[in-house]
Amino acid sequence: MALNNLWSPQQEQKLQAWHRMQQVVESGKPSPCFTISREFGCQAYPLAEALIKRLNARVAGEPWIIVGRQIIDRVSELSGYTVAQIEKSQDTPSSLKAIFSMFLDSSRAEETEIFTHMRSVIRSFARRGNCVLIGRGSVFAVQDLPNCINLRLVATPEFRINKIIKSHSLTEKAAIEFIALHQRQRDDFIRRFADKIIADPVLYHLVINNAHLNVVKIAELAEEYLIRYTSQ
Repeated sequence: MALNNLWSPQQEQKLQAWHRMQQVVESGKPSPCFTISREFGCQAYPLAEALIKRLNARVAGEPWIIVGRQIIDRVSELSGYTVAQIEKSQDTPSSLKAIFSMFLDSSRAEETEIFTHMRSVIRSFARRGNCVLIGRGSVFAVQDLPNCINLRLVATPEFRINKIIKSHSLTEKAAIEFIALHQRQRDDFIRRFADKIIADPVLYHLVINNAHLNVVKIAELAEEYLIRYTSQ
């Protein structure tokens, strides 16, 4: 069979898109970046791992990385709070209220030390590009950055409950309580951190039902969006 019989116009278009994306990177402009937000129980980290595996297999140069807990470590270094304090603030409502009480006055949010450092660190990773930022309100910090593609994972309660049952070896009742607690704490953190609603669909390029697609398929979809997005 002739070689050009195996090469479709769609494949040629994809190759050209990747070539244009690399030219953007080499010209000194920011490389692409993803943020992933999710309802608690959706598969953000497995998705990030599947996505960077695909991207690193295709793109030469600076490798793609996942930025999750690294942000907390860096924020702690810059702000003077320990990692344990910042982590605890996300897991314990009373500690969160104590550390982030300054965010109750939204007019002062930009002036607060933790918010300023966290936003700065998120944006520094995003401007570097070739990274997947998970959680921490990243989507709010990068809204004005044209190199960022923002994803949100949603799913039915049944899907999320089953995932938590399997990953944490909990009963159904315990899993429901676990999800409710952590979702409430995350929502509280976001309200204090950004004074916005993270579920607002207009924040995102793609909102994907994790119950309908597994992480491999979602990663494929995100990669295809990246190709089209950067080729415009």
